[in-house]
Amino acid sequence: MTPATGTSVATHPFIGLADLLPLGVVAFAADGSLVASNSRARDWFGSLLMQAGDRETLAGLLGPSAADLPHLDDGGRAVVVLGPRLFEFCVRSSPGGQYWLVQDVSEELRLRAQLAEEGSLLAHVQEAFLVVDRHGVVRYANHHAERERSAEPNGLVGRGLAELERLCGPTYQDPRPQTAEEVCQRCEEVLRGRGSVRYHALHRRLDGGDLPVEAVMRPHRLSGETVVLISARDDGRRLMHLQALVQAKDEAETSNRAKSAFLAITSHELRTPLTGIIGFCELLQMEVAGAPQPIADNCLNHLRPITESSRSLLAIINDICDLAKIEARQLEVRPTNVDPEHLLDITEHLWRERLQAKGLQLRRLPPSGAPVRITADGQRVRQILDNLISNALKFTERGRIEISTTYTAEAVEYAVADTGCGVPEEARPQLFSAFWQAADHHTRVVGGNGLGLYICRQLADLLGGKVWLDRTSTAGSVFRLRLPKVGGDTRRSGRVMKSGTWSVPPPRSLPGN
Repeated sequence: MTPATGTSVATHPFIGLADLLPLGVVAFAADGSLVASNSRARDWFGSLLMQAGDRETLAGLLGPSAADLPHLDDGGRAVVVLGPRLFEFCVRSSPGGQYWLVQDVSEELRLRAQLAEEGSLLAHVQEAFLVVDRHGVVRYANHHAERERSAEPNGLVGRGLAELERLCGPTYQDPRPQTAEEVCQRCEEVLRGRGSVRYHALHRRLDGGDLPVEAVMRPHRLSGETVVLISARDDGRRLMHLQALVQAKDEAETSNRAKSAFLAITSHELRTPLTGIIGFCELLQMEVAGAPQPIADNCLNHLRPITESSRSLLAIINDICDLAKIEARQLEVRPTNVDPEHLLDITEHLWRERLQAKGLQLRRLPPSGAPVRITADGQRVRQILDNLISNALKFTERGRIEISTTYTAEAVEYAVADTGCGVPEEARPQLFSAFWQAADHHTRVVGGNGLGLYICRQLADLLGGKVWLDRTSTAGSVFRLRLPKVGGDTRRSGRVMKSGTWSVPPPRSLPGN
């Protein structure tokens, strides 16, 4: 402590220690004369101390904001503006005089103003915000955060984030508590500049219950310190919608399973008597073949439409049954070692007569490449080929239908080409969709239920292959079926197709087999 007038002040209790204080100290005698000041006070008010001889003069030199300083009682405080800086003066009285303890509060007041300003902004944002430190302790919560958590004003301040929230997934199922160490680790990751962290949690309401929130943590500079700013959006409405969607989905799946079961049972019950009708019609045709010519012709004219109509109806029922199995994920394939050319022999034998009845020619082209056996479900491959040829037959009025095979190193490819009207461009995206043809006016003329190509695609997928429309124009269309040499997903479940009632050619033998 240096005397202001060159003489020592013996009554000062902190002589020798005042220069070590972070505060400025100015000492006055009992009559108000300036007697001493420490080094911090001289740094701030050096020239003014040299000019002032007493308390009143020094207050006048400090400016209008210091006018009340000489009249303050013990413990009184005043903030003095001196240029760009602000000083807080605290008056201390003693029997031997008076001391002014001075602190530079410029930075502190600036930070306080910043905190008040940012706090005011957060308070008026229509979303809940929490400010936590690196230890996960809440420093600030705006009005929305307090209201949603049923807290009094400042009721969340000082609480740990581990106490307020439980982590969970987007569906808010199986929430789990978190430790203070986990919260600190997450805050440190955010503060180390790794970007924002988004998560879902259940925030505890202080009056009981939970609040589902989608939270985002990001670093934020506040009051000279980097803290973690958490925006917590109330996700209750989305959760309600999600629960309603899940319930609706469950109800729809239950209804769909019931419909599929009904279709499967009904199709089975219808298919059994139809198979009997077809069988007895074929027996009657064989019996009347030996009757007198006029009677035989008359009976056959009636029996043939019955047989054909029954077979068409049976094909529709089989398609409906397959559709039910597909939707219930119960359709299966049983791959075995089969000869692709023999499958085409059977298909050609079964369809040649029907095409000739319509005036069409069925042409079998020689295979391209060396024929080999493949691993596939022969019945399902025949089912796909039957559907493709049936589809070509419906839309071909004149000309021919060609079937062929192409062998490559990895696969065998069937092709079914026709000279029909082709597929309109606007219809191609829906060509393999279920029931699509049922809504098409042209289908009402040629018949069909719109399931054939849809079932073809599902079966091809089960066999590990692919079926597609290769090309089409007004001069005809070409559909292709590609099957791998080893294919078929035996892990899927479903039915095995029954064999037909027609006679078929004997299996062909391939060289080396």
